[in-house]
Amino acid sequence: MDSRKLYPEGLKRVPERDVRLRDMRYLAQVDVDPAALEERWGAAEAICDDLAEWFCFAFSPMEGEAFFLQREVHHPPAHGFVLSVTEGLFSSNCAGRIVETLGIPGALVTEVNAEAVP
Repeated sequence: MDSRKLYPEGLKRVPERDVRLRDMRYLAQVDVDPAALEERWGAAEAICDDLAEWFCFAFSPMEGEAFFLQREVHHPPAHGFVLSVTEGLFSSNCAGRIVETLGIPGALVTEVNAEAVP
């Protein structure tokens, strides 16, 4: 996927339940202010899985692609949010473009999955 196709005007919030979880893959750790994220994109969804309760922001930048920003509610293991993406967004270039597209000043990628293609 060409990361240049990630545009703020094409980004939309989607309900977490509309994204197939089995299609998601960990891409990066993102440092972003939760209050700024909520101010720009609305309140986080609270979701639960077998591991924990999570704050989740789900987005679709284009047809067939999606990404999540998630943070454990009670005991987050790291500062910031986990960024998980669908296959077409699984690249280190996309990680940076996704953060830019969110439009949150000061947000940055702090770690990228070593398996992500450049």
